[in-house]
Amino acid sequence: MNSYMVVATFKEGVTQEEIRALIPAEQVQAKLLEEQGLLGSIKVAMPKRTVFLEAFGQDDQRVLETILSLPLAALWDIEVLPTTPPAGSSV
Repeated sequence: MNSYMVVATFKEGVTQEEIRALIPAEQVQAKLLEEQGLLGSIKVAMPKRTVFLEAFGQDDQRVLETILSLPLAALWDIEVLPTTPPAGSSV
């Protein structure tokens, strides 16, 4: 399984109310994906309206499918970036 960093920015015009309405369902789905080993850490930078998600999958398309299963994904512009181990790492 490959490692990815997903950068998700909230689309123009998305309101805090729209975001808050989806948070309970988002938490349930994120926990399920985490239990399946498809999602790692999630970091939110609300002042920049950006979410950083660690994701795992066979390829970019599978990772994108995983991210699109999150309820908040409907409000995001999404970029999927494969990661590489740091220089000198034995991983």
